[in-house]
Amino acid sequence: MPDQSRKDLSAKVKTYRDFQWVVRDYPWVENSLFVTYVRDADPATVIEAMTVRDLGEANGLSGVNERGWEEISVVGAAVLGEWTIAIAPAATAGVSEELMRPLSTGREVLTHSKNVDALSSFFVWKDGERMASFDPLSRSGFGLEPMPVDWEPRMRAVGIDPHGDGPLPDGRFHVIEASFAMAANYTGAQITPEFFSASNFVVGSAD
Repeated sequence: MPDQSRKDLSAKVKTYRDFQWVVRDYPWVENSLFVTYVRDADPATVIEAMTVRDLGEANGLSGVNERGWEEISVVGAAVLGEWTIAIAPAATAGVSEELMRPLSTGREVLTHSKNVDALSSFFVWKDGERMASFDPLSRSGFGLEPMPVDWEPRMRAVGIDPHGDGPLPDGRFHVIEASFAMAANYTGAQITPEFFSASNFVVGSAD
């Protein structure tokens, strides 16, 4: 199996523009969204690892979000190729080191997020170790850490200057869209409007 982390960036890549439909069709994601990609694990396994209570199933991303009115820490997971995509409107399970370290043992996990305080993050875990972590909004690492050098060209490829510090010409930062694009280019898992509208999600609560 080829290592997706070493994909040739000269090949055609997705940019933030390819994912503007996410914010257009699901405007609530700008308030908060946690997206976790887990390789070689089925949805039931991912939900068991990320939640504490089974909630059955939900149809589409809208169905997962609607469950969030009753279960604020809802997480929904569905298969996309060799990856399972877990979506959480508000649950922070995908950025928990306590949960992601064991979930990534023997496999790879990527999470990108934006929370209600407009803080964004991008993490990559592999075999129990955190391989990359940065804030795609500030385009830097966390604390005193710099932006990971190997992710600078990946950010540039999706249309964001990793050394810039302001919005794009349209006045927006497009952090969510850029994160989806970086994740797509890295994992090869191409999230489409049909995936979000028609997939059957296994659902659980992280609380």
